[in-house]
Amino acid sequence: MFQNSILFTAGQFARLHHLNKRTLHYYDDIGLFSPAYKGKNGYRYYTYQQSAELESILALRELNMSIGEIKEYLNRPTASRFISLSDKKIGEIEDTIRNLESLKKVLKKKQEMLRLCMEVEDGQMDLVECEEEYLFITPLSSEVQQGEFVDMSTLLEHLQTTWDLSKYKTSCGSILSEEKIRRGEFEIYDGLYTQMEHPAEADGYYRKPAGTYLRGFCKGSWDKLPELYHRMLAFADEHGCRITGYAYEIGLNEIAVSDMEEYVTQVTILTLPKP
Repeated sequence: MFQNSILFTAGQFARLHHLNKRTLHYYDDIGLFSPAYKGKNGYRYYTYQQSAELESILALRELNMSIGEIKEYLNRPTASRFISLSDKKIGEIEDTIRNLESLKKVLKKKQEMLRLCMEVEDGQMDLVECEEEYLFITPLSSEVQQGEFVDMSTLLEHLQTTWDLSKYKTSCGSILSEEKIRRGEFEIYDGLYTQMEHPAEADGYYRKPAGTYLRGFCKGSWDKLPELYHRMLAFADEHGCRITGYAYEIGLNEIAVSDMEEYVTQVTILTLPKP
């Protein structure tokens, strides 16, 4: 029955479809796609007419369909079943695209932060326009802070909650109130915060307002931060504005630094014109 057909060996047919020959052997062994003819020597032979069927299987695999799903469909292939099956896979593809877009935003944000670290000088300050941000905040009390360090259980609880609410794990910063800055009380922070991509219905969710922010940078250890705050207060006064709300501290290059002397902390705090 194959005398008018051109027969391909498994190796030839695999090369035609850019596959490994072992894949064809595997498909045959599990009953998914079998050769048109098997010789007495056990060799598998395929016809060109089988190409369309194999390409359909490969297309379904590209849609991330399991072998079981493909076998089940090919046992009873109909237009309505294919539409139903492909609708499900299209939804999964759209979810994957959204996840990849979110990941791309996170990576681009990391790149922006690292490029900024490469450009700024220790003690540099400026006024910048910032868009609204979504934050998750865990308040801190003196009881959970020991010297310069936060109790580890509180930090872990904050990160776990944030990472449950957000798709991608991001770094954690701290907030310090304007009142404490003016009083020179830099030892006890008011809370931990983590940036979020989207709003969340959760206790601790906060909208950081858009506006003009005073931004300062500190390179090196955290014990240099009080001096930066004093200089930021003077900078605000010289430029006819006043700070308000909370200062937001965050490390910009945690992912790409091995020496604390190269560590860059960014501080931002909302400003308003002086009355």
